[in-house]
Amino acid sequence: MKLSIRTTNAQLGIKTTNAQMNLRQPKGEQSIKQISPRFEVDCETPRVIIDQYQCFAESGLKSPSDLSKENTQLAKQKAIEGIRRRVENGNRLANIKVRMPEALSEIAARNYYPQQRVFDVVTMPRSRPKIDVVGHLNINWKLGEAQIAYKVNKPTMDYKPGKVDIYLEREFDIDIQWIDEKNQK
Repeated sequence: MKLSIRTTNAQLGIKTTNAQMNLRQPKGEQSIKQISPRFEVDCETPRVIIDQYQCFAESGLKSPSDLSKENTQLAKQKAIEGIRRRVENGNRLANIKVRMPEALSEIAARNYYPQQRVFDVVTMPRSRPKIDVVGHLNINWKLGEAQIAYKVNKPTMDYKPGKVDIYLEREFDIDIQWIDEKNQK
C-alpha cells in the first residue's frame, strides 16, 4: 500500500484602494481703508495799519495832552536856565576880585539885548509814517493713513485613507489517499 498526500497551497488575495488627499488653499481676505489727508486753515484777513501821528506832530498837529507835555518840559527847561543865569550873575557880583562896574554893564547888556531866536516852520514831516500789516495764516495738516487688514484663511484638506482588503482566494487543502497497488494491476 501506498500513501498519497496531495496538498494545495492556500492563496491569499489582496485588494488595495489608494489613499486620496485633496488640499485646497483659499485666498486670504484683504481690506484697505484709506483715510484722506485733511488740513485746517485759520486765517485773519490782512489789515494795513498806518500810523501818521509822528508826521502830524512834526507838522505841528499834536494831541492836546502831548502839546501840554511838551510845553511843560519846555517851561521846566527855561525855568532852570533862568535860575542858573541868576546864580551865575549873583556869584559874579559877589566876587570881590571882579571889577564891579564892568560886571554890571555886561549883565545889563546881556539882559537888554535878548538872544536871537530861531523860528523853524515845518510844512512837511521829516519822518515816515509807521506802516504795519496785521493778520495771520495758519495751516494745520492732518496726514492721512492707510489701514490695511489681512486675514489668512487656513487650508482645507480632505483625506480619504487607503484601504487594504486581504481575503482568502483559495483555501489550503490536503488530500490523503491510500492506494492499494494490488488492486490496480
